[in-house]
Amino acid sequence: MMKLAAGLAAVMLSVAVAPAAHAQVYPAKPIELVCSTSPGSTAAQWCQLMAQVLSKPDVLGKPVNVVYKGAGSGNEAAVYVMSRPADGYTLLHASASFAGYMNLPTFSAKPDDFEFVVKVEKFVYALAVRSDSKYQTFGELVTAAKLAPGSIGVAGNKIGSIHHKHILSAFTAAGANVNHIPYEGSGDAIRDLLGGHVPAGLGTIGQIMPHQEAGKLRTLVVLNETRSPKMPDVPTIQELGYVYPISHQWQGIFVKKGTPEDVKVKVRAAFQKVVDGPEYAEYLKNSPHVEKAFETDGAKLKKSFDDEREGYRTFMQQNGIL
Repeated sequence: MMKLAAGLAAVMLSVAVAPAAHAQVYPAKPIELVCSTSPGSTAAQWCQLMAQVLSKPDVLGKPVNVVYKGAGSGNEAAVYVMSRPADGYTLLHASASFAGYMNLPTFSAKPDDFEFVVKVEKFVYALAVRSDSKYQTFGELVTAAKLAPGSIGVAGNKIGSIHHKHILSAFTAAGANVNHIPYEGSGDAIRDLLGGHVPAGLGTIGQIMPHQEAGKLRTLVVLNETRSPKMPDVPTIQELGYVYPISHQWQGIFVKKGTPEDVKVKVRAAFQKVVDGPEYAEYLKNSPHVEKAFETDGAKLKKSFDDEREGYRTFMQQNGIL
C-alpha cells in the first residue's frame, strides 16, 4: 500500500509540473512555417526571413522550415495546419487576405479554428503596367476600362485576397469595371505582367521598383494614403480624386486553436526578438513597401480580425465575389 501511495504521489506530481516542463521543452524539434502563397512573392520573402531569424540559437533555437501552400485562396494552407497537432510546431503565415478567404465557400476551416498570435507589419501596394504600355497614366487605364467594361485584365493574388479587394476598390471608385486575374501569389502576377500576358498588375512597391528601375515597368498609382518616399513622383489613388477606405495587407501568424498558452507566449516572444533584431532592421531599410505594425495582444488581434472579416464579407457581397 505504501508503494502504491508513493507511486500515485509521483504521478500526481508529474501531472502538476507538466505545464512548466512543457514550457521549458518547447521547441524540442523543427518547426514548420506554412506560407500561404507561392515562392517569389514578397510574402514568401517575408516567410523566409522570419524562418531564418526564428531559427537562431537565441530566438527559438530550432530549425524553422518554410512550407509553401499557396493554392485554394488560403484553403490549402489552412487545411494543412488543421491536420497537424495544436502544439506550436506548425505556424500559419497569416495576412489580411484571410479576412476574405474565410468568407469563401471553398474555405473549409472555420475562423474559430485558429488563434491570431502576432501581427508584424503592413504592406503598401501599387498598380503597374509594362513600360511599353499605351497606358501612360491611371486615368488612361480607367478610360479604356470604361469604354470596354470587363475587358481589361489586372493581375493580382488569389480570389478574395487583399489584392483582389485593392483592384476592385480602386477601379470601382473610378467608376470602371476590370477583370481581376488571380494567381497563387503576387510574384506570379508580376511575372506575367513582365511577360506581356496581362496589361496591368498589382504588386508591392518593393516588388515593382527593381523592374521600374530596369526600365521594364511603369507605376501608375500607389494604393496608399500618402506617397511612397521611394516613388515620390507617383500619385496616390486619393490624390487622383478616388477616396475610399483603403484596406492594407498585413503579415502575421495564426496557430491552431488549442495551442498551449505557454507555447503562444514563446512564439510571441520569439517574434518580438525578430522585429528588434538587426536582420529585421535591414529588411525594413531595403523594403520600401513595409511599415512596422507589431502587435501581440490576443484580444486586440481577435477583435480587429473579426471586424475586418465582417467588413470584408459585406464588400465581397457588394462586388459579386460572394
